[in-house]
This record gives sequence, C-alpha cells and structure tokens, in this order.
Amino acid sequence: MTSDTITFSLSIVGMILTFQTIVLIALSYLHYSTKKYELTNYSPLVSVIVPCYNEALTLKNCVTSILSQTYKNYEVLIIDDGSTDNTLEVANSLTDPNIRTFAKPNGGKASALNYGIGKSKGEIIVSLDADSIFLPNTLSKLISPFSDPEIIAVCGNIKISNRNTLLTKLQSLEYISGLNIQRRAFAYLNCMQIISGAIGAFRKTQLVEVGGYSRDTLVEDMDVTVTLAKKGYKIEYISSAIAYTESPESLHDFHKQRYRWSYGLFEVIQKHKPILFKSTRMGLIGLPYILISLILEIFLTLSTPLIMIADIFFNISYNAVAIFLMVILSRCIIFLYTFHLDKENKKLILFTPIYMLYIQYVNLITIKALFHFTTGKKASWNKIKRLGKNTLPVHKKRYAAD
Repeated sequence: MTSDTITFSLSIVGMILTFQTIVLIALSYLHYSTKKYELTNYSPLVSVIVPCYNEALTLKNCVTSILSQTYKNYEVLIIDDGSTDNTLEVANSLTDPNIRTFAKPNGGKASALNYGIGKSKGEIIVSLDADSIFLPNTLSKLISPFSDPEIIAVCGNIKISNRNTLLTKLQSLEYISGLNIQRRAFAYLNCMQIISGAIGAFRKTQLVEVGGYSRDTLVEDMDVTVTLAKKGYKIEYISSAIAYTESPESLHDFHKQRYRWSYGLFEVIQKHKPILFKSTRMGLIGLPYILISLILEIFLTLSTPLIMIADIFFNISYNAVAIFLMVILSRCIIFLYTFHLDKENKKLILFTPIYMLYIQYVNLITIKALFHFTTGKKASWNKIKRLGKNTLPVHKKRYAAD
C-alpha cells in the first residue's frame, strides 16, 4: 500500500459521505416541505393491536397512553403471546370499554399480530410494541394521512424515552438523525423500507391481502413493509406522530437487539431479491440503497483501521485525522439539520465523537450477523430485558400539549 492509495481511498470515502449527506438532506427537506397532512373529519374505527410477551413492566404505561388519545374512535386489542410472567394479569387489570384482551400460546410477535388482526373490527390497524407510549395527539396524526385513499400504510416517529445512560443517548442520536432522515427521504420517493413495530398503521384490507405479518424473517415489520411497497402501494411517514420507546441499557441487550435487526435485514433482502434493481421503486431504489449502504459501511469499518495503521507506517498521519474530522463534520451537519426539524435537544450533538465509535460497533454486529447468515447459522428473537422505563422524558412533556 502506498501513500497515493491511501489518499485515493480517503477521497472516495469523502465523496461518498458528502454525496449521501447532500442527497438525504435534499430529499428529506422536500418531504418536510411538501408532505403536509391536516387533521380532518376522517375518523374510521381504528384497531390498536398490542402484542405482548413478558411485558408486565411496560404494558400499563403503553395502554394508558393509548387511552389518553384525543382520537376517540378506536379499540385496543391486547394479545398475550404465552407470557411466562404476569403480563396477562396486568392486561386484565386494565379495565376500559375499549379494551379487549386475548391470551394465546406462544408463537412469536408476527403470530400475535396476525391473531389480533383476525379479532379486529377496525378499518385501520395500528400496531405498536408493548414498550411504546403515544403522545395524546399521536393517533390522530397517524391516522390523518389515510384521508388520502391512495395511502395504505403510515409510519410514525420513534424516539428514545430512557436517555439516562451513554448508550441510550447514542441510540437517541441514531434514531433522531439516521432513522428519521432516511424515513423522510424514502417516504418522499415512496420506497420507505420499514414501518417500525413501535408505531405503524395499515389499511386492514391491504394488510390482509398480503397475508398479514410473515413469520419467516426476524423483522416482520420490515418484511411486511417491503411486501406492500413492492406492489406499488403508497406508504407515508409522519414525523409529528410520535411514539417513545424503551431502548436497551446494557451492551448485552443492545447486541441482541441489533444482531436480530441485522440478521433479519439479510433475510428480507434474500426473500425479496427477485425485485432487486427492477420492478417498483422499492426494487429500484429502496432495497438497493440498503444493500449498497451495508456494503459501504462494512468496507469502511474494516478498512478504516488499516488506513490509520498505514498512515502511521507511511508517516502521513494527517490523513487519519482528516478523515475522522470529515466524518464528524458530516454527522454534525445531519444532526443539526434533523434536530432542528424535530425540535430536539442539541446538547446530544456533543456526543458526536463517541457516536463514531458507536456506529463502528453497530457495523461490527452487522458483519457478525452477515457471517452467520451466509454460513447458515440460525438466529432467533432473543427477547431483551424490560426495565419499565417507557415514560415520557421530562424535557419533552411540552409535546403532550401540541
């Protein structure tokens, strides 16, 4: 390896980061400035499905937030999926005319969601995790785009509730910037790749048409989104429909969660590979972007240490410093932009240098999942430990009055 090779590699990295930043900001701003949905008199019956497996610590806060909604035409279906703790007892203690509780043998989250769909009466299905909490206006804002008959699914804005540790602060940065800006951008292009299980809404007719949630991947939320999108259906993202979720506080649980997400992502790409680089916008843009981004992230994660070592060896260490500063600058621009759109606490940006290491760790988990996937090693859900911290952060309680 020569100094020219190192310089060329760094230049490629710089161009990729710059191009990605410009495109994501441009597309997300177009979505922000053009996709406006006013609250209307459209008020179909909404079936809110809460699948539960050992969620005794989070379920009450979740359901209480739903019962506090300004939108009133809804039912709540709590589906206990064979919990081994007192989740069912907590569910039965939540007495309200709008709540129906069901217990079934354990079959997984997709199974519980499909069971709930089968029992639902609503025209619109809203799915959320049992650790999600909605702001009082979340449901009304989530439903408003359905006044457009072409829209068949809507994704809300997910935020971290427990920002009390370094790890959860870094996850908050990732959710606010990376996930948020990408959902805005790809919603504008009508090829958003995932409606999160933490907050999503679907027209029941189209959801049933595709067979509901599939059980053959570890990320049923991404799988059903791609399944609907590849049919050409219109899917929207509403940043003002906010759900707070409890994120892992231990590295062990964080690793389990991200490993499942990464492994499941590869399963989805494998399952839907016939549409790659063809067919609808999902095949031409949505899935290829994920695939190419993964390849680049893996390349950068593996090559960056080698580049830095080579810098030292060739006595041109300023290159390593340059790329590090360039990456930080690129991230800071996106952070400032997305924090402005979401009216978030900009103090989190101070964690940007550590965030660079955090992303490398996430990429290493992705590499591990890819290795296991390609070698045929099976993965499972790996339930993470709940802490009961799905509450509205103090610094965000003003949203409840918006």
